[in-house]
Amino acid sequence: MLTFESYLDYMKKIAVVCGGYSGEAAVSMKSAAMVLNNIDRRKYDPTQVVITRDRWYAVVDGREIEVDKNDFSIATNSGKLTFDGAFIIVHGTPGEDGLLQGYFAMLGISHTTGSVHNMALTFNKKATTRLLGNLGYTVAKSMILKKHEPYSVSFITQNLGLPCFVKPNCGGSSIGTSRVNVAEELHLALDKAFREDNEVIIEEFVAGTEVTCGVIQYNGKVMALPITEIVSKKEFFDFEAKYQGASEEITPARISDSITKKIQATCEDIYKKLDCRGMIRIDFLIRGEETFVVEINTVPGFTEQSIIPQQAAVVGISKTELITTVIESCF
Repeated sequence: MLTFESYLDYMKKIAVVCGGYSGEAAVSMKSAAMVLNNIDRRKYDPTQVVITRDRWYAVVDGREIEVDKNDFSIATNSGKLTFDGAFIIVHGTPGEDGLLQGYFAMLGISHTTGSVHNMALTFNKKATTRLLGNLGYTVAKSMILKKHEPYSVSFITQNLGLPCFVKPNCGGSSIGTSRVNVAEELHLALDKAFREDNEVIIEEFVAGTEVTCGVIQYNGKVMALPITEIVSKKEFFDFEAKYQGASEEITPARISDSITKKIQATCEDIYKKLDCRGMIRIDFLIRGEETFVVEINTVPGFTEQSIIPQQAAVVGISKTELITTVIESCF
């Protein structure tokens, strides 16, 4: 007869890994809460694991227990707890740049994101843009600046025009990102971005409709979700627009069927060519019949209000099923 203890042994033990070392840590904690609130506890035995620069700890029965980094285990009253897999929901470093992936790879622990190479590549905006351009996708013109490197405002504006966007090359949630409308604003925008990263990417402004599309592996196949149109109440889809309600998110997007199919096909193609895993979200700008790939988010926001759960709901995939799909696609 299946006892309660043997049933617990049967379930996969999943570490819901959250927190991180960047300004996105607060969002990560909310994403972890969504996973913990909606995960199928008939299949999985989840434990929240919080990563900060000072310590790694698990939350068990309301207590904080230090994680043994030698084997990613915790010592509970019932004995040593190890994990079958990690649901990585750390936005930014070290969860989105390949660092955690390398750690789990060395320990042989499955996780819900791409490999070290995939994550390191897609976290670097300039490297990703160059690769996408080489693969034949349309991307905005851009240039890269290193910290303390001399630059010419006139050269930048002559080559990229105004407005333009200034972003940390490695970062997310639009932290440190600015839209520059006049040349006089460029210095302040660069200073802001350099506070987040030692490299900054400057991109031309593409006027058009902003949309985003999630991609998952569903029933063994790569599947693009319905597309969401972003109508920001700010100048662009910044942190406030993303996480504090200063935007309208319309799913499905108010775009033609032909553009919808083109973007979804592009998303599935990029997912495969870049060897992505789990769930990702790709941002686009639409100008006429042109579609510009803006950014690939390999650990996208996953709160109760986030875009991917919205998109999944449109095609009848619940949050619980979505979480199950992400976990099972990585085992």
